[in-house]
Amino acid sequence: MEKYDVKVRYIFEGTYTVVAEDREEAESMVAEDCGLVLGGNIHTTRDDDEVTDWKFSCHPDLQVLSVRQRGGKSPMSVFGDRIEELRKDIIEAIRQLLHDHAMNAIRFPEEDYDPVWVIWFSDNGDPYECRVTGLRVTDSSLTVIAEDKESGDEVECYSPFELGAKNIDWLHEMYEAVWRQLEETTEDDLTPQTEES
Repeated sequence: MEKYDVKVRYIFEGTYTVVAEDREEAESMVAEDCGLVLGGNIHTTRDDDEVTDWKFSCHPDLQVLSVRQRGGKSPMSVFGDRIEELRKDIIEAIRQLLHDHAMNAIRFPEEDYDPVWVIWFSDNGDPYECRVTGLRVTDSSLTVIAEDKESGDEVECYSPFELGAKNIDWLHEMYEAVWRQLEETTEDDLTPQTEES
């Protein structure tokens, strides 16, 4: 029998309902005074009138980060599952932003001073630099609408297979672009946009 160090991360989400003056106070209350204690119980040091409720899954998901034999060589880190989770989280955040504004699609203005750029590959495998002009979401997919830098042709990249719709850096930039357009624009300037799939 050998000894192994198994590095894990317990992943679960939940919601605390707190009474606070503003968003920052609510965040600091939870960050400083609420958490998980030994034995897996949810705990808070705040009074019942400050933290009124919480809802968490009974059993957190387990994510194995590495397995290493004691005294053995360093393990190869496995990032694939964590990258895929992050990709799904970013796409879900984009979907949620659009749904919060009764939208399933968005177009970015042509005069955008800081556009998102992606690489799109033709059927022949030739790469083209493209500016993202819009996004469309469904319950199970994200479509990136882009314009080829040279020809001006409109192309589409489909998640989860095409690089233009799966690179996590580009997805993060797309999330920020959606957030800026929706959250920094007044409600009067927004018109809900939906497209047929």
